[in-house]
Amino acid sequence: MEFLKKLNHWLYQIERMIVVVSLVVMSVVVFLSVVHRRYADPESVLASKLAKLIGAERDTASWQSLQDLAGPISLVLLAGIIYLGFRTASRRPLFNRPDATGKTHKQIHGEPLSHLQCAIYAAATILVSWALLVLLFGTGKLEQFECIELRLAGDYSFHCGRFPAGLAWAQPLGLILTLWVAFLGASMATKDNLHLKVEAVQQAMPETVQRISGLLSGVITAGFCLLLGYLGYRYLLGEHEQWVVSDHLGGLHDGIEIPKFASFAVVPIAYLIMAARFVGIGVLAFRGELQTGSAEMRELEKHQAASGEAVDLEPVQAPPDPGDDPAIPADQEDGQ
Repeated sequence: MEFLKKLNHWLYQIERMIVVVSLVVMSVVVFLSVVHRRYADPESVLASKLAKLIGAERDTASWQSLQDLAGPISLVLLAGIIYLGFRTASRRPLFNRPDATGKTHKQIHGEPLSHLQCAIYAAATILVSWALLVLLFGTGKLEQFECIELRLAGDYSFHCGRFPAGLAWAQPLGLILTLWVAFLGASMATKDNLHLKVEAVQQAMPETVQRISGLLSGVITAGFCLLLGYLGYRYLLGEHEQWVVSDHLGGLHDGIEIPKFASFAVVPIAYLIMAARFVGIGVLAFRGELQTGSAEMRELEKHQAASGEAVDLEPVQAPPDPGDDPAIPADQEDGQ
């Protein structure tokens, strides 16, 4: 039993690592895809909004002047936002924060950075961001079709960057990572018995019936997960066969060379792990060792246990009703 608990914990750590990495990669890739669309667009959204406010029509002299000034204005606004970000950043530690009871806001967050330091950091951030954009998407001095021709020919140009056509594969990759995060997240919730469930009827049953019901519920749910995992496995076999028959040219996601059987492999894997965990939940419920209650209260209990404090779950008593106070005569109470 102890080995199974350790194995379950190791699997949980692996799942958590995959989920964290997937979320980080998905956020960065989708963000860079949006940045490329704005970076490669010859027209500025800011200039278009300003032109609309002053009534300047498209392709007029005023509209073109605003388009020419949009770049410097956007740079100044971005520099100001970054400067304020460094200036208003808290100086307190991210982890192991000291007790803030009785301290002022200035004592908690510390002294802000000097104006000179914030200006230097803002300038450095803009320069690094610009260098990264040039490295990824080029300088824009060459047309996109020229960059694509150079890329197809196997040549590289500094003015084109590593991804002259943008990150067309960002959306399918984001969807694949979302699939992995969803199924592994469901498996992680099962490990801590925090999955969605209906307990109103079960809580009203006697303890013996609750144990038997918990065992049956875990076993039946595990069987359902095994069925879904088997169906997912059958789907993977079909996609893998299509990928092999087409000489690795078919069965791929649109815009990215990732086989569908590889991206959907998380479905049977997650269901198999959930099935094993549901069996364990049923066994723990039958033995009366299953932790129940809301996720918030269990997290509070874990925090209090880690800090060595007792969890006070005593109900808050309502203030006494003045009408029940024997010290106040009934006629005096009615007169009030």
